[in-house]
Amino acid sequence: MRKMFSGESRVFYLYRFISLAGTSLVYAIEDRGPPLGIKIGIILVLFIFATWITDLYTRSGTASRTIKITVGLEMTGMMVLHLLSGGMDSPFLWCVFNPAWMAASYLSSVYCWFMMLSYFLFITAFTYLFTNGQMQTIGEILLNDNRFYLMLLFMTLTIQLLAGVKNRLEIANARTTETMEHMKSLYQIVEAATHSDSENLKIIFAEFALKLTKLKMSFFWDVNENERPDHLITQGVSPIGIEASLSEAIDLQEAELRQLDCCRVMSLADYGDFLVIPIKSSTRFWGVMGVKIEFACYEEGKHGYITQLSFLSELCSVILERHQLERIENQLMIIEEQNRIADEMHDSVSQYIFGIVYAVHSLSRKWKEISKDQIKEQLQIIQESSVAASQELRSTIYSLSSRKNGGDFWITTVKSHLDSLSKLHAVKVNLHVTGDDHRLHVTYQKALFRIISESTGNAIRHGQSTIIKVDLSIKSDEVKLSVLDNGSGFSVSERLSDPKAVGLGVNNMKLLVQSLGGTISIQSTQGKGTHIQLTIPFQPQDNKELNELQMMG
Repeated sequence: MRKMFSGESRVFYLYRFISLAGTSLVYAIEDRGPPLGIKIGIILVLFIFATWITDLYTRSGTASRTIKITVGLEMTGMMVLHLLSGGMDSPFLWCVFNPAWMAASYLSSVYCWFMMLSYFLFITAFTYLFTNGQMQTIGEILLNDNRFYLMLLFMTLTIQLLAGVKNRLEIANARTTETMEHMKSLYQIVEAATHSDSENLKIIFAEFALKLTKLKMSFFWDVNENERPDHLITQGVSPIGIEASLSEAIDLQEAELRQLDCCRVMSLADYGDFLVIPIKSSTRFWGVMGVKIEFACYEEGKHGYITQLSFLSELCSVILERHQLERIENQLMIIEEQNRIADEMHDSVSQYIFGIVYAVHSLSRKWKEISKDQIKEQLQIIQESSVAASQELRSTIYSLSSRKNGGDFWITTVKSHLDSLSKLHAVKVNLHVTGDDHRLHVTYQKALFRIISESTGNAIRHGQSTIIKVDLSIKSDEVKLSVLDNGSGFSVSERLSDPKAVGLGVNNMKLLVQSLGGTISIQSTQGKGTHIQLTIPFQPQDNKELNELQMMG
């Protein structure tokens, strides 16, 4: 059953009432038949009936049963009209195309041809029994009216073929749209995963499962309960008490789920059925992802849900494992850098300091036995060793400090990103920074960069903005960021209240700000752009070593 009244509805209305008006005019002016007053009454009843039938079609929506009944009523009305206006000689004969059109366009072929056959039998029998003045046979009647019959059959067959083609095009368009939505969602999740810490990835994947399947509830059960307080993460509409029951059920079946390689249905007595799948890589079991399903919905889209969750399971395990490898790699890099610094200190600075200590110790033991010139010479050597040690120490610190060695600052990276964004999309992006960005710890730098990147990207992709203003204020105890655009805007209350409409990027920004103890507000008006503001409290980096270095210089 296809959707009722799509693009062809105007043509349908136009043909229906033009055909009725034309045939009614012919019926009114022809000489045969009842008096003019009776004809006008029949025409008025016909238009009232046609308006009522059209209203029934409009209100039927996609209900196949209602449309079948309405088409049957209209065909019956056409048969009665033919009885009152002359059978096959009736000028209203061509109005039968109206119900035939509806049956061929929106109903099954079996029902359509059954209705057409019933009409042919009725009109032929009526002509043979009541209007056959020349006592023609049924075959002769069919031959005399073959043009009308052939035209009706040809039109019905043509409309069925066109309706089939249109139906296939609509299905292909729906699949294309769904594929594009999946590609868009895939881009969003990869982007969010790239810009998120590993502890937020489970929340993102639970939300993405809800968005991809379009169901009411999704969850992610994290096996690493020691790493996060919330063992079970849920998204969407969660009935009261379901978290405890679901978590307990998964705990009991954890051993089975670890061995599972595909989706399975898990039932809870009080809360219904859940489609679950384990998240595991070649080296580790991460947890379980799933969605709450309704039986009728599941039977209809079973293959789609299984495919979507399997895809999410593989993607989630790959991204989680990649984050773990990156974390290990970063730890190894830190250890390697610590070892390198220790080696440099041992090979250079520590040797000078050892020499100084040994020289001072020797001088303190023998200073009464040696001359003043020798003491002066020893002090000169100690001074030279101290200067050399100071230079080596300064060189090491300068090589580690981008602020001292003239390397790229964090703000330079932000400017470069916004410049690229501006040139790529022909958008004017203004960045204004107040305060010392070197005071920011690397954790704040990463979070602010991701928020600036996400907010400006959304302003361009979704808001079609042409001007974006980014203001960053770094004070002694807090950081304030403002991103203002002149885009299309949106209804904040409606967008944020619907978990399926909220993009992964918006939630990711919220998580980043909350993880740093800050607050974020989003203000937007249709047609007037969007304004994102956030405030993050922070403590500046410890600049003690840099101050000591400046004093040494």
